Amino acid sequence: MPDYPGGDLVVDLLAARGVEHLFSVSGGPLNPIYHGTLRAPVRIVHTRHEAAAAFMAEGTARVTRSPGVCAVTLGPGVTNTVTPALTATRAGVPFLILGGQAPVSLLDKEPIMSFDPLPVMRPVTKYAARVVDPARIEDYLDAAWTAMTSGRPGPAFLEIPVDVLAGAAPPPAVRRAKAHRYGPGLVAEQAERLGHLISGARRPLLVAGDDILWSAADDALADAVDRLRVPFVTLRLGRGLVDERHPCCAGVGYLGSNPPLRSAFGEADLVLVIGHELEADLGYGGLISDEALVIQSHPDPGVIGKFLEPDLGLVAGSDAVLGTLARSDPGRFDRAWCERVARDWRAWRDRAAAEPQVDGAGIHPARLSALLEEAMPLGTTFVASHGNIDFWADPVLRITPPSRYLRAGQSGALGAEIPFGVAAKLASPATTVVVIVGDGGFAFHGLELETALRYGAPIVVVVYDDEKWGAIALPQQRAYGTEIELDLPRRAWWRVVEAMGGHGEYVDDEADLGDALTRALGSGVPAVVQVKVPSVEAPYVEYHS
Repeated sequence: MPDYPGGDLVVDLLAARGVEHLFSVSGGPLNPIYHGTLRAPVRIVHTRHEAAAAFMAEGTARVTRSPGVCAVTLGPGVTNTVTPALTATRAGVPFLILGGQAPVSLLDKEPIMSFDPLPVMRPVTKYAARVVDPARIEDYLDAAWTAMTSGRPGPAFLEIPVDVLAGAAPPPAVRRAKAHRYGPGLVAEQAERLGHLISGARRPLLVAGDDILWSAADDALADAVDRLRVPFVTLRLGRGLVDERHPCCAGVGYLGSNPPLRSAFGEADLVLVIGHELEADLGYGGLISDEALVIQSHPDPGVIGKFLEPDLGLVAGSDAVLGTLARSDPGRFDRAWCERVARDWRAWRDRAAAEPQVDGAGIHPARLSALLEEAMPLGTTFVASHGNIDFWADPVLRITPPSRYLRAGQSGALGAEIPFGVAAKLASPATTVVVIVGDGGFAFHGLELETALRYGAPIVVVVYDDEKWGAIALPQQRAYGTEIELDLPRRAWWRVVEAMGGHGEYVDDEADLGDALTRALGSGVPAVVQVKVPSVEAPYVEYHS
């Protein structure tokens, strides 16, 4: 082996970019990378499945705002990352997949496990390439990093054959450190136009979206809300960046999960969509009044005008837009309307959170979500996914900084929940991490709790157990009067984590929940609290089916 092989160069380049964890499942073509971690501050986290490794890399990016990285072996190892890549592409999250490959001399000769993954990975990533020379590793890694973090972020895939990783590589180039790019600012005319529209509005509504995370505009959002006292909703990666207990908060930015928001969209005379597109969960803007003005901002010009042409489109970072917004004059705002919008959501949320327990049926999922919020310290990171259970948690949980609400929603994928939770805990060990998952979703990657145990990531997983694939069963029952193969008999998932060496409990009564959560939090090991809940259709499911 040469004095400085390509695997060492890869690891050194990752370390220079602040990567601390490399999520992986073992594969021979990755050995040069594994060996490189012996001499660099990059820790291998060996998972139970490549999809979980990729979800953990994505989860790392969502928590740290910097790309996470996974390394997977050739062939099926790479294809197992397709769903996480799709999830990250739809969500706009940057993470890097390093794919192993047979030696360059055997490409296109069908060696064992090998195939050409580039046609598969290109549609689900922002960038996909193959490196065939150790001297080009740094060039390609730079290109992947730039693609991941520019404009609207997204994942990248880089295939490096084993002989390239094992071959002699040049030392890393000595380069000036790159400043973090938040996105373009506003020119004077844009800032003036923005201020003019704000000062003329009476019923403004602010939608806080993804780029506020990537533009590090948390403080700017909080400042704008405090100064203007404008009602706001948060969605996707914008959740948890500002305190959702704020008196101006009007709930989550999903029309399906927030019935009062549907009315507010129709009543507002100015809708500000900051750092986001008017996507499906916003009804593509279809509920916005024809008389209302729409302002949309995002640093990626391809997002502006997607689905709905705004009256003012700003190709700019959210930090710049929110800073200008905070300096605007809100003198004509209808304060009674602004306060009512937030009050209507609070009233709806409180009614859902107070759903009474029906004897023998377990704890209502909305009530359970409210009880979880009450039981956890402020700043807890909550993780959810995309099922009927999650749709009850979405509108009830109020996320508080500096946490994140990690929800793999855009792609509709299940399975990200527990890997996201493990990644969040590894990235921020002092933060409480609670994973909310249904009894169906738990089975996707429940064994990653063993990974959490090995690497000292004591997360708490709360399984909402309604013994059903609820998001499909309940609309099916409503439409056809029957359900077809959608029951899930209760399994003792809490016993599974106990068998691994973790902590497990089963709860079927609200009176027992608090003590069970306290024991789970205090156990110091990964814990599962499985809770009996009734199968009740969430408003989101009803709205979209």
